[in-house]
Amino acid sequence: MVSSVNLISVEELSTFSQTGELSRSLRVNLALARQDPKAIRQYLTKPVKVNPVFLDRVLNSQIGNIILDRISQVISTPSQRANRQALRAALVLSANQDGQVSLIEVIKNYPTNEVEVDGVVYRSGHRLQGAYRQLRRLQTNLQDLFGL
Repeated sequence: MVSSVNLISVEELSTFSQTGELSRSLRVNLALARQDPKAIRQYLTKPVKVNPVFLDRVLNSQIGNIILDRISQVISTPSQRANRQALRAALVLSANQDGQVSLIEVIKNYPTNEVEVDGVVYRSGHRLQGAYRQLRRLQTNLQDLFGL
């Protein structure tokens, strides 16, 4: 499924995440993609608790690279280059702020001027939901590896 959507600013996504208020362009994009705003907001804002030091260690491992690659299928650089590095930096920065990570924090902390977020729904489920599941998987891996 390919859809034609307009660019949405990080500020619009942030406002929506915090207040539930939809900008006109976000409302149009969600309608075109047949997305439930409540579900999108939940995936953007639901936090995953992580220890920043251990997160950094895991993200620099083989399993961390796999998780980064999966999340970067949804959140990436516009050029599709250095996705792992950019996403790793955004995740660690998000975790350093409060010991937890949410997708909206990752998007806000992305170290590039632009970030692409693919929120299209496929038969297997929502892309943002998949990215959130990867964050949960990361939390589980941290707990398993370090007994947290």
